[in-house]
Amino acid sequence: MLLCGRVHTLTAQEEAEAVYLEGDHIVEVGPREDLQARFPGARRLVFEQITPGLHEAHAHPQLWGLQLESLDLEGLTEPQAVAQRVAEKARTLPPGTWIRGAGYLFQAYPSRELLDAAAPHHPVFLQSRDLHSAWVNHRALKQAGLGAHTPDPPGGRLLRDEVGEPTGYLLENAQTLVSAAMPPPGLAELERGLADLARRGYTAVHHMGWCHYSLAEQLAFSGRLPVRLWWALDRDHWRQVQPGWRGDRLELAAVKFFADGALGSRTAWMVAPYPDGSQGLPLDPPGLIEEEGRAALEAGFGLAVHAIGTQAVERVLEVFGRLSAKKSFRPLRLEHAQHVRDQALPRFRGLAAALSLQPMHLLGDAELVRFHLKGYEHEAFRLRDLWNTGLPVAFGSDAPVMKPLFELNLQAATHHPLNPGQNLAPAEVLWAHTRGAALAAGWPQHGLIRPGAPADLTLWEGGRPVGRVFAGRLEV
Repeated sequence: MLLCGRVHTLTAQEEAEAVYLEGDHIVEVGPREDLQARFPGARRLVFEQITPGLHEAHAHPQLWGLQLESLDLEGLTEPQAVAQRVAEKARTLPPGTWIRGAGYLFQAYPSRELLDAAAPHHPVFLQSRDLHSAWVNHRALKQAGLGAHTPDPPGGRLLRDEVGEPTGYLLENAQTLVSAAMPPPGLAELERGLADLARRGYTAVHHMGWCHYSLAEQLAFSGRLPVRLWWALDRDHWRQVQPGWRGDRLELAAVKFFADGALGSRTAWMVAPYPDGSQGLPLDPPGLIEEEGRAALEAGFGLAVHAIGTQAVERVLEVFGRLSAKKSFRPLRLEHAQHVRDQALPRFRGLAAALSLQPMHLLGDAELVRFHLKGYEHEAFRLRDLWNTGLPVAFGSDAPVMKPLFELNLQAATHHPLNPGQNLAPAEVLWAHTRGAALAAGWPQHGLIRPGAPADLTLWEGGRPVGRVFAGRLEV
């Protein structure tokens, strides 16, 4: 197969006019006329642009598959508007059916009364856009057996009224007290989410927890994986697993930790307090991350650590500084690094680490930064400063937190709504979705268009992905 167009190789050659594929590998890259003459019988296709295959470098594909069939609350910032959507949905479902949804962003925590009125005969479970908090109604609390007697779980909190009854708003791990009473997502949701990502032109997905690895193994062993899947295991599962590849499409590669929560839920762990005096919610303590992380590295895994707030980022950097001396063929991964103080920037340089960022979160979080972190806006989404550390940078969406669209990262990273001095160039955004993401995964052979590289490519028209070549197979 001969693909012709503007070929972004991401090698020293930079650009070419054509790429010739045989089977699942790239054979030759070069001028169009030369390759047409050398391979006259090849099937020839023309596209505006051809790039290495896009990576979605931070996603929860099972939850994305679940969200594709749940209430989409993206862009809603008022509890009344969300409750109206719930009421409309309730009218279409039999009584007792769970109503799920996600995507809202509120400036204050609501209580359950609006949802009680909207869906009195249905249990309701709605997650904030960042998935770090949930809003539920009385029926959901009752079905989960929660009341004034229920203690807060480790790493979570049930907000309560003046007499100790749950208000219906749950922070972090308190969400599991209700979700445990719901029908769990399974293999169908994982498969649906991965198939949707493949249709969007992605050839690789980096999975970031909240799904059991055995489901991915089922897809790998049955030949049903539509992408190459880099898998970070939940920290409760890794000791029962051998790291490494299952076939050529699934790698059980890392262990996921959570140093804190997220800005939208005010659980991101900060040095400076929020306006209400709180400083967020640390989840996995730094000592645990270091102890378990060291053991995981010794077992052959990499690490992926979620850190959003300034305090969380700095504590994880301290841990990474001590773990960097541990020889590993996989980089340590810092996921998000959304809020970084000036004094923390020098600590990034020289680490055996990669940075996994989601610029598109700026599109919704910019207003929250101005509201919750007034005076600290310069610490948020330091894309250029983090790029200049010299560490590999990978971009993703955190789907279902945001829709997994390359163009959203391109928009946010090249037109920073808080600080234009942090803008990146379009070519750097592409690099972070391809070569940078491959390096963050520990896949040095990927993210390039050169002879011998895997034939994983994304095809473009009008500045958007319109298809892909995956393992040598054309999909448009």
